[in-house]
Amino acid sequence: MSSKSVEAIQYSDNTVIEKSTPDTMSNEATQNQGSARPTESIPTEPIELVQEAYSIFTPTQKRMIVCLVSLAGVFSPLSANIYFPALNAVQADLGVTAEMVNLTIFSYLIFQAVSPSMWGSLADVWGRRPIYICCFVIYIGACVGLALVPNYGGLLILRMVQAFGGSSVIAIGSGTIGDIATRNERGGYMGLFGLGPTFGPILGPVIGGALAQTLGWRSIFWLLAIASFVVLIPMVLFLPETLRSLIGNGSGYANPTLSQFYKKHHQPEKWALAHSTATTSTGPKNRSRSYPNPLKSLLLLFEKDVALVVFYLALVYAVFYAMQSSVSLLFATIYGLNDLEIGLTFIASGVGCMVGTFATGKIMDRDYRVILRPLEANAPEVKDRGKLDPSFPIEAARMRSTWICMIILYICVILYGWMLEMRVHLAVPLVLQAIMGYCTTAIFNAISTLLVDLFPGSSASVSATNNLARCTLGAVATVVVQPAIDGIGVGWAFTVFGIIIVVATVLPFLEYKLGLRF
Repeated sequence: MSSKSVEAIQYSDNTVIEKSTPDTMSNEATQNQGSARPTESIPTEPIELVQEAYSIFTPTQKRMIVCLVSLAGVFSPLSANIYFPALNAVQADLGVTAEMVNLTIFSYLIFQAVSPSMWGSLADVWGRRPIYICCFVIYIGACVGLALVPNYGGLLILRMVQAFGGSSVIAIGSGTIGDIATRNERGGYMGLFGLGPTFGPILGPVIGGALAQTLGWRSIFWLLAIASFVVLIPMVLFLPETLRSLIGNGSGYANPTLSQFYKKHHQPEKWALAHSTATTSTGPKNRSRSYPNPLKSLLLLFEKDVALVVFYLALVYAVFYAMQSSVSLLFATIYGLNDLEIGLTFIASGVGCMVGTFATGKIMDRDYRVILRPLEANAPEVKDRGKLDPSFPIEAARMRSTWICMIILYICVILYGWMLEMRVHLAVPLVLQAIMGYCTTAIFNAISTLLVDLFPGSSASVSATNNLARCTLGAVATVVVQPAIDGIGVGWAFTVFGIIIVVATVLPFLEYKLGLRF
């Protein structure tokens, strides 16, 4: 098994991406051993090496940070799902066709796919905290505009702006977790972080349907504006900067909160004492030579590690989006449900996603410890300081239990289509939706965590790459699912979708087997 080290890959446009590559210098130190001969003028006393902690944030502080960014991550999926039950009301109020209303969904998904590429690149250079705040300010402004918009043109444009501001928070959140958590604890924090975005698909359709039916569709955007403003306040006051190239393990000073600014300038002795473990190896770099590159996320798609798992995950999510986007028409046609009842059916898949988010975080940490245990016994600093043998099979650790979820997902996708084709009791497709939600979330968490592990120096950008592929194919799936159902029937349509992701399983398998060579 070959070892790995960190290599900087420089492209023609001066974009630098760190990744793991085969180590050709691992024997250098061994070759030089014994060449130095002690002399009388050189003391031979042992030198004690003080190793710094990976992060100075306490477990409580880490949980607070993860909870805040998880709460911020609610709004992107919430904004997409809360809008679905109000489509008929929007169409009637603005006097437009159903196709024009559907265009506002498509445009939202496209901007949801593209915008994290820009914001993720900025967050990897300028810091997480200012980008969080900037995104929320844009998002709040768009929500207020949508609540007051007088015509269809304004609605279409402001939905793009809303996606531009709100959809990048999830990618930046993954980067934040990579900043503060070592690999052995990262799975659990990713699971906790995923709880926030999971609530969007659960609560969105229910809240949207209730508001559209009682207070009108514009009240949906007033609610989003108020709720996001409430979340912005603690982010401004308490969320610290975490980007390791700016503050190292948390000891540095950049993009401060109000309390950090006060302590730094009015209580310098206490600040110096609390941050006496400042690091140089992971501390601030020369930011004047670093420039954001929005194309960085696209460049990452040319990395074998990224391409294999990202395209597979994008296909899995495309099938999941196809299922979600077809629920309204299928359940209204087959079971005669009204808008509010259809909104309630989304709870099934949402609950599956929520359970999957919580459970898979624990499972990933357990799998990681199982693979790590032999190495940890010989080197305790692996656990305490986040150091890891470059030859450690991180792909095996993250994907150890994922294969079971993949098999279950394939079976459920095909069964789901045929159960609807046979018009069985409503409980059956709802149970299958819940299982598909769990399995899809488990696969997503495993691959997202693996990407952060592979590219820790570009965690927000690689998460944006993941988002770009996933949302793009998801948008395509929402367009093709209904013609496919109309053309060959719901049973055969989902059979085809299932076969596609079965065949695509070769992609993560190649990463699992050959990842260390890449």
